[in-house]
Amino acid sequence: MNKLTIKLIIWHGVVAVLAWMFWNYGSHVSSDVLYGTSFDGLAVLYLVLLLTAVVMGIALFQKKLWVLTLSGVVGVMYLFTFGFTGLNLLGAGIFLLFGLYSSSNSRSEINQRTKINMRRIIQAGAWPVITGLFILISFAVYQSPFAEELEKSEKLPSASQNFIRSIVEQTVGRQVQTNNEAEKQNIITQISKETFGEINTFLKPYFQYAPPLLAFGLFLILWGLSWIFIWLSVLLGIFVFLILKKTDMVMIEERDVKAEMLVI
Repeated sequence: MNKLTIKLIIWHGVVAVLAWMFWNYGSHVSSDVLYGTSFDGLAVLYLVLLLTAVVMGIALFQKKLWVLTLSGVVGVMYLFTFGFTGLNLLGAGIFLLFGLYSSSNSRSEINQRTKINMRRIIQAGAWPVITGLFILISFAVYQSPFAEELEKSEKLPSASQNFIRSIVEQTVGRQVQTNNEAEKQNIITQISKETFGEINTFLKPYFQYAPPLLAFGLFLILWGLSWIFIWLSVLLGIFVFLILKKTDMVMIEERDVKAEMLVI
């Protein structure tokens, strides 16, 4: 085997392991994380690692075949984790298209500049890939048992009640005039229960739309935070690229190229 084949095998293996870790971990994410009442740093770490590996692989190997195989590895791991349903197959196909879009962006950054700028290359290639990942995550949430249970139960989960209680405690708690702490907590609990009940009553006709609303809402939240994942991926990617250069796995060569000019 030549060096390129060995590098391709290693890179595909790394992407496969990271994709399996991310999707397998994501399949066990609790409702607390979905509702934003809990932060999962490990999920963020896995996402950034996978994003960086896919984007750098697409930028380094460039050929359409390798772009499709790298994107396909992520899609296959997703399918094995969440099932070969029609929606999941559609999501995997969409991710392949976003992989090709990422490749186009990366090539443009490489070909239109006289010096390699890894920061701009990763940044340009990361937007399509992370969008594809968010779509896959949203499809998984749409089909999750948690979304189905929410639709059938016709009430928000207990994690939401805790969240509402924390808001009531911060807003109303200071206005409760009593020196008895137990009495104060009882008042806050009662207000929280009544508020929780009113919200459930108001939302009851809409719980039948819970799966798509939950999936779409999560996509919007993730998309709003995407710039954080992009910059974390850029920082990690630059660090990895420096290591690859030091170990001679990646080299930068100077070549004479033709350039277009406007003439009047």
